[in-house]
Amino acid sequence: MNRKERFIPSDIPIIIATILIIIFTLYPVIYVVSMSFSEPSHVLARDVYLLPKGFSLKAYRMILDNATVLRSFANTLWYTVVGAAASVTLTATTAFVLSRKRFFLRRQLSLLMTLTMFISGGLVPLYILVQKMHLYNTRWAIVLPYIISAYNLIITRSFFESLPEEMAEAVKIDGGSEWTVMTRIFIPLSKPIISVLILFYGVGYWNSYFAPLIFLSNEKLQPIQLYLRSILITSEVQASGMGLDAVLMNEQMKYAVIVIACFPIMILYPFIQKYFEKGVLIGAVK
Repeated sequence: MNRKERFIPSDIPIIIATILIIIFTLYPVIYVVSMSFSEPSHVLARDVYLLPKGFSLKAYRMILDNATVLRSFANTLWYTVVGAAASVTLTATTAFVLSRKRFFLRRQLSLLMTLTMFISGGLVPLYILVQKMHLYNTRWAIVLPYIISAYNLIITRSFFESLPEEMAEAVKIDGGSEWTVMTRIFIPLSKPIISVLILFYGVGYWNSYFAPLIFLSNEKLQPIQLYLRSILITSEVQASGMGLDAVLMNEQMKYAVIVIACFPIMILYPFIQKYFEKGVLIGAVK
């Protein structure tokens, strides 16, 4: 017989703390969204605190009419989709190999992968490597150097190791290969960890800022984050020489671009949250 949970007075501080955390977490999001929909004059005056004042879609119309914004958004989408797909595929296949006990180099390679989490070659060697591989000013300069994360590889390998080995043995008895074990057994059972990888890699590529700043000088290849940076720099440097209308629209446009840059990730997360929590727990426990 299920009993209703009783209210415990000692839970009051926890409830209050949780409410405060939610408020402090959501308010910046609400503030940015409200600023993007407010009249430019209210945005410049900084008198918007919660709800939009003087509802306006001018900034979003300017973004839709701006070819540079749309191109930057398309570039970010390409980096995210292609990069996440390549990273998830390589991470899953590599983790499967390292989870096989019969693979004689599994410990050595696992140790080598772990060391990369603590020891980095630095930015200069990475820049030289990108130059020597003729990746500079190409889309692949954003994807290939970061295609596998050691942390993601470790939790994926641990997840594969937690799956029953008897299933793999049954497939081999029926004449199946290691490829069959991975594609027909392990991958279908790994939706939680695959969802975690998609989220981690997707968010990483979507928010990628430093790599494009270093490796991409061609504006036609730059993502939305660098375009937002250019807006911020332009508004600070040229504000004194711009007309009032231009200053007002430029100020509101900053918030609209931030909303557009964050919106896809905020929409995606609720749909894979259950897989995210389960995958992290299962992958990390072992």
